[in-house]
Amino acid sequence: MEGNKTIGIVFSGGGVRGAAHAGVLKALEENGIQPNILSGSSAGALAGALYAAGFKPEEILRFFKENSNVLRWQNFSRTKPGILDTEKYAVIFEPWLKKHTFESIDKRLYICVTDVLKGSVKFYSEGELVHPLLASAAVPGIFSPVEIGDSWYIDGGTMNNFPIEPLIGQCDFLIGSFVSFKGSIGKRHLSSTYKLVSRANELSVLANSQGKFDLFDFLMNPPELANYTTFDSSKIEEIYSIGYHHAMKNMEALLMVLE
Repeated sequence: MEGNKTIGIVFSGGGVRGAAHAGVLKALEENGIQPNILSGSSAGALAGALYAAGFKPEEILRFFKENSNVLRWQNFSRTKPGILDTEKYAVIFEPWLKKHTFESIDKRLYICVTDVLKGSVKFYSEGELVHPLLASAAVPGIFSPVEIGDSWYIDGGTMNNFPIEPLIGQCDFLIGSFVSFKGSIGKRHLSSTYKLVSRANELSVLANSQGKFDLFDFLMNPPELANYTTFDSSKIEEIYSIGYHHAMKNMEALLMVLE
């Protein structure tokens, strides 16, 4: 369908809501649209890496389902800041990314991480793959920073949850898949200091991402995902379905713009 066009896609972070990215990819696949350059943060980096490695959307969904329960006692951190030792999760990629390098995957991929020591954003696109992936999904306060070289890296979404920057100027057509939508809530939902601070942080991330929406040729942004939390692991199938049906609902418009 896309002919000789270079199609890029950017995947936002969003915890288990990242399963919606797989649903979007399923809809694109069914309509002959195959992105060939990708960028992602956090859960979006995971979805992007698996797709770039040749896995089908249904297999990406299976990855999210199999690895949704992150609270494993054997992975608790004893000497690092963070409740869980991020590097102990490297084993989950063994059946999926066996060669562990950007050069071994089929499509060009950019993984966004946050350098917590320097206070800057960094993009990985070559060399060893698993540690940048772990870093990009290392939610601060829950997962320990990942040491790469002489610095520490955490969740890419901390500073850039919708990393379009590496793809600008490289694509003929650019699709965004955003899964961190936040709708209005009632006062009863802010019943504690923690909930208020969490809501404020989520809105800050949303505001940073919204400023990029107009840079995309087409944006997938399912509003229903506002009803799901970052760690809502029991709803992964629902989340995948929301991504798929939202993309299918907008497919006619996407194909018109693409052509």
